[in-house]
Amino acid sequence: MTHPNSEIVLRRASERISAGAAALGLTLFMLLTVDVRASVPEAPPPSVAVTYTDAAFTTAEGTAKVYRKLKSAARRVCGINEGGRLTLDQGVRSRECFETALADAVRRIDRPMLTSVHSRYTRQLG
Repeated sequence: MTHPNSEIVLRRASERISAGAAALGLTLFMLLTVDVRASVPEAPPPSVAVTYTDAAFTTAEGTAKVYRKLKSAARRVCGINEGGRLTLDQGVRSRECFETALADAVRRIDRPMLTSVHSRYTRQLG
């Protein structure tokens, strides 16, 4: 015969083992879920095509016109001026998106006059 205390000790030990096994199983399940989500590819970022000619960069006026087109495209891509109201957080993210998109476009086009126009614009903001 077992003592009454022995039954309580065995029952508690069994409960602890069951709880530990359940926690371990739940942890493994959560890790598998995270791995599945991490492997889902991200959607490509939105883009807007801007047309220009090489001749546009031969004059200050032509360069300024291309720069205005790039700013407009960056605004569209980042959701600025679409008529809707943005929260403060959304506004900050949209502005950061705009600045990054515009700087990236200027860098990719890589024309000295365009870079100069962009530098003047960013100094005015700062």
